[in-house]
This record gives sequence, structure tokens and C-alpha cells, in this order.
Amino acid sequence: MNYYDEILDQIQRAMSEENYEEAQFLLKKELSMPYIPEGFEQKLMVLKKEVEGYLRREKGEVGLDCLLTMLQKKADFQIQAVSQLLRRNLRDVVPELQDYLEKEPNVEAASLLIEGLAEQGIREEFHYRKDGVEYVFWPEEIIPVSSSDGFLEAKRYLKVWLENNHPDFLELCMHQLIHDCYVFLPLHYDAPEGRFLALSILEKISSYMDDGNLYQEILSKEEKKSRMS
Repeated sequence: MNYYDEILDQIQRAMSEENYEEAQFLLKKELSMPYIPEGFEQKLMVLKKEVEGYLRREKGEVGLDCLLTMLQKKADFQIQAVSQLLRRNLRDVVPELQDYLEKEPNVEAASLLIEGLAEQGIREEFHYRKDGVEYVFWPEEIIPVSSSDGFLEAKRYLKVWLENNHPDFLELCMHQLIHDCYVFLPLHYDAPEGRFLALSILEKISSYMDDGNLYQEILSKEEKKSRMS
């Protein structure tokens, strides 16, 4: 093992022992040398990025490169990465985010990102692939979930049906409504779809709360109203 291999081994050993300060010290010392072989310098720079990422995580901060890497991992990592990216200027990473959305990302993470892009008024074309379907959208044109007509209409129906006698159902249904509208992005529900949306959510919640009894009761009342009108 030559000198350079030995230094790399020392740095990697320090990292494996989670002694990142020691690894950082070794890297800083070697990178300050007047002459560094090109191949060795490249390896040092790769390790330097990794060490800095670990140190930032220990301090509750995650570097941009690390966040972008997390987007390629499992769902929990994607959601965590998006949550932190939303605190930044997304214009700085538009190409990376375009690439991410094109590759069937986790739906919850993608939905948060799409709304974040909309909130920041990003004026770029994005392609989002979900369940084998490709959606083309411009974030600045997206209607926020909380102000979409379909969301507001579904919310109104749920409150009429549940607010007085079934507040526990209402709370669960509202959580489900918000989730369903988010994962529907970049599309949104229109007002005429609100009633159907509210019924589908109530059916879902009622099915595991009371075997669907409340849903059947309200559906029967709604059908009776429709026949009378």
C-alpha cells in the first residue's frame, strides 16, 4: 500500500467509525498540500462531499447534493428531501427536479414538490409520470389545493353531513380529502366533482370505521333528495 492508498484508507476508516471530524481534518490536510496527484485529488473531493454531508446531517442540516441524492431513494427519503428542498429557492435546481418528476417518483413526495413549485411561481415546463401516465404542467398555472373549487365543494358536503353528529368522521374525512387532492396534482377537481369526491371519501372512511353503515345512510338520503328534485 503506497502513501496515497494509506491516506484514503485512514479517511475511510474514520468515516466507518463515524468519526467525521477526524476524516474532515485528514481531508483538509491533504487538500492543502502543494502537489496532489489528479486521481488522488478526485477521490479526496468525493470523500470530502460525503463527510460534509454527514456533518451537516448531525447538525440538522442537509446539503443540496445530499438532498438531490435522497430523491433517488425510498419514499421516506424522498419526502424528507422534498420537505427540506421547499425551504430553498427551487429555481436553483429546476433541471434536477424535472428529471426527478419524470421517473415515477413517490406520489406523496411529488405532490408536495408540485405545490411547492407552484407556490414559488416557477415558469418552466415539467413532465410528471404517475402510474404510467405522463402529465405536462406549468407550476405557475396550478390551482392550490386549498382554493380549488372541487376541494371546497367536497369540504362543504362533508361538513353538512358530518359536522353536527359525527365530528370524528369529519376530522378523518378532511384528512383524507386533503391527501386525495394533493396526490391528484397537477390536476384539480372542479366544483361539479365535489359531491362525488365527498361521497368516495366518506365511503372509504366509513368502510373501516363502521363497516360502511354511515356511508350507506348518507348515500340513501342523497339519492332520495336527487329523486325529489
